Amino acid sequence: MNNFRSIFLSLLLTFALGAHKYYVSTTLIDKDQNNYYKVTVKAFYDDIELELGLDERVVDYVDEYSNLRDLFKTYFMDNFILIADKKKIKYNFIGFEKRNDLLQFYIEFSLDDKIKNLSISNKILFSSFSNQKNLILFRSEFTRKSFIQSRNKHTNQISF
Repeated sequence: MNNFRSIFLSLLLTFALGAHKYYVSTTLIDKDQNNYYKVTVKAFYDDIELELGLDERVVDYVDEYSNLRDLFKTYFMDNFILIADKKKIKYNFIGFEKRNDLLQFYIEFSLDDKIKNLSISNKILFSSFSNQKNLILFRSEFTRKSFIQSRNKHTNQISF
């Protein structure tokens, strides 16, 4: 947990200073009492642009929203995998927004209350950055879990 706090504090300092040399994304998964999940993934926009080959030009996030949403959705379906009791979850990729230096991606899904395990595999940005870390924070009424995922360990499981 101390390692998680250290990376989280480094990430906050990085956001405050503008430029970054750390390669970190954050994922917040909130579960409500009705087994409805809201997911927010945050990553630096320039890292995402590099990963998807968009770094050769200036990206207009407003005018190109529809095309970018489709591109990001495909990318997430391939690199952000959720599995409940050994079955892949078909989640709803809601969309994204650019806030300063960050892109925020929004996902939602629901699960049956009989589900025993949720597996989270976040491989975003691993193709471009060997030292990429993806921080995962899971919150529900009774549980809080946090994980640090890397290229060599990109999957964690939560048991209910």
